[in-house]
Amino acid sequence: MPEETYPSLRILPSALAETQEELPFVAIVRNRDEFCRWLRNPPPGLRWIQVEGMSGDSEAWAEAAHTDSHIPLDVVLSDPASEFSDLYRLVDACGAREVRVTVRGAPGLAKAVRLATALRLPVRILPAQPAAEVLEELHDALEFYLHEPMVETPVEFFHSLLATMSGADAGSLWTILEEDPEAFQLFDTDGRARLPRTSLSGPVTTASAGFVETHLNSLIAQDAECATCAWQQQCRGYFKWPDPLYSCEGIKRLFSSIQMAGNEIRKELADIAAADGDRISNPGGDAV
Repeated sequence: MPEETYPSLRILPSALAETQEELPFVAIVRNRDEFCRWLRNPPPGLRWIQVEGMSGDSEAWAEAAHTDSHIPLDVVLSDPASEFSDLYRLVDACGAREVRVTVRGAPGLAKAVRLATALRLPVRILPAQPAAEVLEELHDALEFYLHEPMVETPVEFFHSLLATMSGADAGSLWTILEEDPEAFQLFDTDGRARLPRTSLSGPVTTASAGFVETHLNSLIAQDAECATCAWQQQCRGYFKWPDPLYSCEGIKRLFSSIQMAGNEIRKELADIAAADGDRISNPGGDAV
């Protein structure tokens, strides 16, 4: 969320977060009482509040707009098709604190991205393993992000992946989307560490170090698509989790579109630099 990087940032349900004190953590809240408590009395270790299932709670957003603390908010839309219009409620809160919108990979994603950026809210898209309908919306959202002049805030993962393909070192999708369990430790309501995008009955992990590399190496050893994928370094098997048999055909087309945009940006920057160089070497032009 903020640009600062945290070692092993813990992401916990509100009840468990009470014990963290000065340790860096994110509190997950799902009701107004929890939300208001963290807003009014944030402990030193609280980095931001992850707000789930509360986009339509107007009283909570009024509180966020008028509470003195400046704790950032990450507002999660799990069902963007029904929740996207609630984003208007966040406008006043943005005047008091940083607010990001996280959109899960579900129908309605593109509409949520469009409205969030129109409201000048930064966006994080968590695509998971998108179905065909959601893949189409991801392509629509990418085209909007690349070509709509009104977009002034970053839309992740497009923003950092474009930077990576243009030569910057923004890390893999796991890092960009804050789902690398080595850096972002997710806990369930029983206090057990969970791997990202798994159900409560899914894998529990007590040692998350090296998960991404282990996962990728396993895929390569099984001769999965990752073994010969042009986007291996940027993805690191992100779209092969949790189902390693997920087909990345549509994802590769998405990556190709981002790569083409990156190539165009590099060419434009090179043309600008060349034009600037010509002006410096020949400041008078053809004048006599």
